[in-house]
Amino acid sequence: MTAQKKKQKEKKPSAIGRIARAIDAAGRDADLARRNAGDPAFRRGVRDDRRETLSEFRTVKHALADREKIEKSRKKT
Repeated sequence: MTAQKKKQKEKKPSAIGRIARAIDAAGRDADLARRNAGDPAFRRGVRDDRRETLSEFRTVKHALADREKIEKSRKKT
């Protein structure tokens, strides 16, 4: 192969081509995320993660403690 042909092969792709590939990859990722979002195990994981994150806030801790008190009082009656 001549030096000129090697340079042509090593040429950086155009900006439009790079953007198009990025958009295509994002579309594939979004499609995969939509398919996995309906999975019950995935939803349980998201719910547990959300609860774990929210439980770090003081107001949520108080609300959870109040909820436990209410549940205990219901069990007693």
